[in-house]
Formats: sequence, C-alpha cells, structure tokens
Amino acid sequence: MESELEFIAKQAGIGLNPVFSDDLVQAAEVIRNGGVVVCPAEGVYGLSCNALNEEAVARVVRIKERDSAKGLITIASSLHDLEQVADFKDMSCKGRTLINKLWPGPYTFVVPCANSFRGSLLTGGRGSVAVRITAFETLANLVRLSGVPLISTSANLSGEQAVSSFDLLSPVILKRVDFVLTLPCGGLSGSTSVYDTLSDVLLRKGPQWPEDLS
Repeated sequence: MESELEFIAKQAGIGLNPVFSDDLVQAAEVIRNGGVVVCPAEGVYGLSCNALNEEAVARVVRIKERDSAKGLITIASSLHDLEQVADFKDMSCKGRTLINKLWPGPYTFVVPCANSFRGSLLTGGRGSVAVRITAFETLANLVRLSGVPLISTSANLSGEQAVSSFDLLSPVILKRVDFVLTLPCGGLSGSTSVYDTLSDVLLRKGPQWPEDLS
C-alpha cells in the first residue's frame, strides 16, 4: 500500500523515480555514492550531498538553478568534521565565543575556509564558507551515517520560497534528485540564523537567535 507522500508525488507526475523513503541508511548510501537527496532540515526541506564531492556540489547548484557565486552551507556533526572545509584558527574572538555557546543548533556561521576550498563552488569563489553543526536529530543522524560533511541548502528553485511541507516541494526539484527522505522537518519556523565571523555581523536573524546577542 502506497504512503500518503508517494500518492502526492504521483499526483504531481513524479512517480517513484527518484526513490521516496524514510530510510536514513539508504539516504546516506545515496550520498556516499555521489547522489543528491531531498531531506528535512531544522525548518525547511533541503538538498544535501557530500560537501567534499565537487561533482555532487555542482549538481546541487544546477538543480536549484542557483547563482554559483552565492556558495552553499556545509553541515556536520562535529567541529572536527568541519575542519575539512573550514579554518577556525583565523576566526574573530567574538565569533569563536558564539560558536562555543550556540552549537550544536540552528545557527550558521561564515568562517574562513580551508585553503583547498578557496575559489570553489562550496564557497562561491570566496575565502570563506558557511558552516553549521546541527542539533536536529534526523539531519545529525544523516550526517553521521554518511560519514562526511553535507551540503544543506533549501530544496527550492532559486528565487522561489523554501517550504516545510512535503506537498509544497517543487516537482521540478523532485524530478532532479536521486532520493527523497520522507521525514518531517524539525519545526523551526523559518531558516537558520547566519552570522559572519569575518565582519562580526548577523546576516540573517532566525527564529531562535538569542535576543541578548542581537
């Protein structure tokens, strides 16, 4: 018997290619093999792939029809894992204090990138990268099972609205990915906060950003 999510997908003319499943292990296997998945994030559905796989990252940019100069957020389950893409040694003292206070959680920080990622699609051609250690259990488990840092960017075409309901996902996006993880989002009422540690400026204030830090 097909699930409600599978029925919605078929009504949108998508069928079951990509695969629709709530199996985190299967989603992680797709990522390890270089695929792109739709998965729930803290507040909205996102696109994820292996952040260290340049071809997979380039595919995410194409799927979203995104300006390659914008860069992408990288998530991990530990600071150690993020050190593959980020250089935390050159951060501001304030930025370091905020990270130590707020992670893991729905807070994204722009930090200096590792030398090997300067000028890459991941950074949008810059010397910095946006990173987050998530506290959302589904996403954190997907990261751990994948064994690599992941891209986390909203699952919508560039310029369109990010969504927290499966039935609002763009059929165009769904047709372009390999796997759709049919689990709910984390309940955050919007996207995560983004803080730039290079300029010590809050670029985007998310729902849970502490008022005393604004």
